[in-house]
Amino acid sequence: MNDRNQEIKALIDLLDDPDEDVFKHVEERLISLGEEAMHPLEKGWERSLRTEVQARIESIIRRIQFNSIRKEFKHWYDSDRENLLYGAFLLARVQYPDLDYQTMNQKIEDFTSEIWLELNNHLTALEKIKVINYFLYSVHRFSKSARQSMSPQLFLINHVLDTHRGSAELIGLIYVEIARRLEIPVFGVNLPHHFLLCYHDPAYLEDPDGVLFYINPHNRGNVLGRNELEYFLNQQNMEPMPEHFVPCDNLTIIKRIMEILKYTFFKSGHQDKIEFLDELSDVIRGSRDQAL
Repeated sequence: MNDRNQEIKALIDLLDDPDEDVFKHVEERLISLGEEAMHPLEKGWERSLRTEVQARIESIIRRIQFNSIRKEFKHWYDSDRENLLYGAFLLARVQYPDLDYQTMNQKIEDFTSEIWLELNNHLTALEKIKVINYFLYSVHRFSKSARQSMSPQLFLINHVLDTHRGSAELIGLIYVEIARRLEIPVFGVNLPHHFLLCYHDPAYLEDPDGVLFYINPHNRGNVLGRNELEYFLNQQNMEPMPEHFVPCDNLTIIKRIMEILKYTFFKSGHQDKIEFLDELSDVIRGSRDQAL
């Protein structure tokens, strides 16, 4: 056994020390060791017969896992934030730290390949959207959940890909990601309380914002025109604003999902998850502050 392994074992043995100062020192050191301490901690949990020690180990493991997620999230924000699927994957890891990105990526690839086989260059924009709608909503039966609309699961990409049930934000995110891989210009539209998509082509001159039409991901991909969207906003007593009619970037989608997740975790009593998401929000705020 090398010196580091001996140190980790000795630290784990001290986790049952009743002195709170000793525990805090041990906790900080184990967390600082990061992934290196994970396996010994898991083994220590299995060996321990004391629930207090097991709880301490679980807390340390969660913090090590989250530090890893936060580091990956910062890397994503700094260099790869256009990768929408990976951003959603990192948010889901707050609930499921051991998720595998490649498994989710392969599911998106499989959907994309199915749809690609039915596309050709002669299809209009609307016809392409009808093909995507057919596969997502008729073949794979993606739909909103009939109940528990504020369940965190409906905003976690792994759950939605597994069950084909989810929020407008997550079904819309999957839609945008598939369209991107098919080179179809579909983007999110960040409406208050409602998440829509749009087919955006800057060369389209009949609309001031270059939007051919809007897509409702929570209603089987139903297509709306600008007048219908304006009518909808009026019905919801929302004053139409310029940002209601234009595409949003991928970071805006991830931030929207993050904020809703905080609320759903609050409703379900998971304060630790809220604190983790707050730290991810701080990564964005901190990076922006440094840029100013």
